[in-house]
Amino acid sequence: MSLLSDILRQSFLGFLWVGSIAGILLGAGLLFRPQCVVQLNQYLSRWVGSDKLMVLLDRPRWIERLMYRHHRLVGVGVSVGALVVLYTFSVRYNLRVVSAFVPHGYWWLVDALIGILLLGSALAALIGLVVLIRPSLLRDIELSANRWISTEAVHAVCNGMNFSLEQSLIRHHHVAGISILSGSLYVLVVLGIALFRGPW
Repeated sequence: MSLLSDILRQSFLGFLWVGSIAGILLGAGLLFRPQCVVQLNQYLSRWVGSDKLMVLLDRPRWIERLMYRHHRLVGVGVSVGALVVLYTFSVRYNLRVVSAFVPHGYWWLVDALIGILLLGSALAALIGLVVLIRPSLLRDIELSANRWISTEAVHAVCNGMNFSLEQSLIRHHHVAGISILSGSLYVLVVLGIALFRGPW
């Protein structure tokens, strides 16, 4: 396990070190050849519209007819799943195993989460029994709870081109170039020491 963690840590540091070299090139380009950076950015930029995908996703899908048609199967599945959770956290709950992962002083959070799980499982088991025996009792609750929330307005805001960051970087290319270049040089030196000479 220690060997695997060492390999992962070294790989992550190597990835950041290579990224710092890219940052040095970008900072130097913004300082000395900003037009080349603009042309490279325009060449690499691609606009991927999500309109077709949102047309497929942003529509209501009703599963009530399927659930009522197979209400016994759904009821048994919900009830069995809820009973398994109830059994696991009330009978087979291993305090010693959980205590190894919980920091000191956060036991109240674990107790609250387990309480929510037990309460939710008991409620799910009750709903599963109702669905199994008499699903029509849930129809009024279902009709009052069903709400269609469209994401069209949010999608219209997000699905647009925004060039403000790029324009700001090009407008202040000296400041951006010095900042990126100095930060990347610092990361290059510090991570280079950690990678090639070991931790200091």
